[in-house]
Amino acid sequence: MRTSGRALEFEALKFRRAPVVRTVSALIAGGLPALAAAFMVAANSAPSSLIGLKAAAMVTTAGWAGYLGMVGMLLSVGALMGIGFVVCWSFGREFTDKTVGGLFALPVSLRRLACVKFMVILPWSLGLCLACVATALLAGSVIGLGVPGPAALEAAGRALCAGAMAALLACPLAVVASVARGYLPGVGALILLVVANQVVTAFGAGAWFP
Repeated sequence: MRTSGRALEFEALKFRRAPVVRTVSALIAGGLPALAAAFMVAANSAPSSLIGLKAAAMVTTAGWAGYLGMVGMLLSVGALMGIGFVVCWSFGREFTDKTVGGLFALPVSLRRLACVKFMVILPWSLGLCLACVATALLAGSVIGLGVPGPAALEAAGRALCAGAMAALLACPLAVVASVARGYLPGVGALILLVVANQVVTAFGAGAWFP
């Protein structure tokens, strides 16, 4: 147990110091709410402009419900892409950096190391989705939507669930990165998944495809 605890501590330290993790955290926690707020302002203040027309197509209803619905839509894609990229990096970097051989010398099994990686990634993913929704609530107040009511909190909960489920969908990419011995094949599988989702949705079967 002490060895596993040290492995968790070491993996968490690598995770915190990784530039890719910091970049994804900033983009999802701050970038997505800011983008949704900008779209909301464009849809309300300049509805006849090109960006206003595109933003209006993303806003299904007015007020908090429409804004947070857009946040949930952006988060469902952004979390899959960002967290999926981090999952691929975490499991594929050992092969790319040629350090995978050193893992066999550690007093921790490879299965335990994989569990430790998920023990770091999953709480970070949930915290990141929470931070995104919290920032979105703050940004919504800044752009003039007022104080969020019960309906807004319900919409925020749906956005959080969308992000959390997208994070879970990113976890199987660890298998691709491990079997293909690198993070680039995992990133390729991630892009293929997103493209397949768009194609399936375009043919009207999006409700049956995660």
